[in-house]
Amino acid sequence: MADQDQTPRTRADRSPLTTAERRRVVVASVVPIVGAAAVLTPVAIFGGASAGDVAATAVVYGGMLGLTAGFVTYDRQQARQCPRCASRRDRRATVCAHCGYDLATAPRYACAERHEIYLEDGSCDCGRRLRPLPTARGIGPEVVWVVKAGAWLLTFLVLVGLILQWTSR
Repeated sequence: MADQDQTPRTRADRSPLTTAERRRVVVASVVPIVGAAAVLTPVAIFGGASAGDVAATAVVYGGMLGLTAGFVTYDRQQARQCPRCASRRDRRATVCAHCGYDLATAPRYACAERHEIYLEDGSCDCGRRLRPLPTARGIGPEVVWVVKAGAWLLTFLVLVGLILQWTSR
């Protein structure tokens, strides 16, 4: 019976990002490195560190933040696709314009063994009845925690560097 449905029951494959979306991901990945270099340059000038020290520190710590920002940007670009038909949609859309999937609640189903996640109610390929899954909460809280931890670590390391410079005189 599921074969007769016109809409697929499982998650559609994600289409690749457009050129503009790829540019956004690259910019989000590179900007933290430049920002870290801008923040650390006065420390190098007044603290006696070399340009190589600033460049290495900016690449390491700005790069970690840049990887996080790039991942989040990529994930958010992919989230703008309907999970059923993979068509592009507006950020605030509540229903897919092509297939009518409810994007606001995004119902998902799985059997007790969680073989596969389905977008429609029914039976799993293994024969078990599908149960509704809780609403996905996204990656927002984890991203906020990572950004706060990264900012704290950068501040801590800059302060330790300044203290070590001051005590070594």
